[in-house]
Formats: sequence, C-alpha cells, structure tokens
Amino acid sequence: MAGKQKNEFVQLGGVLCAITLVVALCLGAVNAITVEPIAKQNQIKTENALAQVMDADSEPIEVAEGTTVKTDKGTDVEIVSAYKMTKDGQDAGYCVEVAPTGFGGGVDTMVGISADGTITGISIISASSETPGLGANSTKPEFQDQFAGQPADGTVAVEKDGGSIVALTGATITSRAVSEGVNAAAKFAAEQG
Repeated sequence: MAGKQKNEFVQLGGVLCAITLVVALCLGAVNAITVEPIAKQNQIKTENALAQVMDADSEPIEVAEGTTVKTDKGTDVEIVSAYKMTKDGQDAGYCVEVAPTGFGGGVDTMVGISADGTITGISIISASSETPGLGANSTKPEFQDQFAGQPADGTVAVEKDGGSIVALTGATITSRAVSEGVNAAAKFAAEQG
C-alpha cells in the first residue's frame, strides 16, 4: 500500500514539474517577444517628455543605476536619466528624469531646468501606480503647468507646505512627491555645472 502511494506522489511530482517547465518556457517566449517593443515604447515616451519640457537638443549624461539625490527635506529621489540640453550651440540647461515615491509607488517625471535656473516644465512619464482619479491626475496639464517658471533652487512645494503648487485634490502625497522630484532634479542639474 505504501509503495503505491509513493508511486502516485512521484507521478504527481513529475506532472507538476512538466507543467512548470511548459509555463516557464511560455513566459520566456512572451518576454522575448515583448522586450523590444516595450523598450521602443519607453524610448518614445522619454523623447516626447524631453520635447515637452524643453525645446532643445539633448545629449545623454551617464547616470549610474541606483543614483539618488537627497533633497533639502531629506527625501531620497532616484535619478533615472539625465540630459545636457543645447540650443543653437548654446547651453540651454538640463533635463532630468526622476522617480520620486508617491502614494502607490514611483512617479516617473521628466524635469526641464533652464541655464538661468528656472524650471521650464515637467512631464509625468508614468504614474500608473497612483490611485486612478486622484494621484493619476498628475498626468494632466493643469497640474504639470504649475511647475513652469518655478525657481530651480529646491524650494518647490505644495501650498500646504508653504509653496505655490496647488496639490491635486485627494492626492497631496503624490503632489508632494512630484514637487520633491522637481527639487531633486534641480539639485542634480546644479551639481553638473
């Protein structure tokens, strides 16, 4: 009797291993098929964000993976990528992609900083982890347009914190995160020059 049960367990184990192998191969195939289109889409999003925040030519700056900047409020913000911007051969400033942590996770944001020390604009590349109808509203122009013209000196803040940025209704955490992301981008840009 015990030998029969042992044999059934071995058969069940073999079936589970076969199923696991097939599923793993399918996942690998799907990944191989989708990795390139996803990379292209991300590149397009980045190029669109650069064009939105600063009308200039970009040259990538090498940023080591895991690079963070600590803002004046003590928040560590990840620097995803950075670009030296030029227009007609002249220094136009920097564009810095940051990923501050919002309510639901990272809020991937491109920030333009002009050579004269002002924010030229921001573009939320992805806020998919934020609450729909609340933090996800950070992608709307009404919110993003508030940052253009702000000083790139680390003082960007929502009104509740003494700044001039009107927080998204019901999404103060996301609004604060974007503001801190802008401050981190400005600090990173200042360290480049």
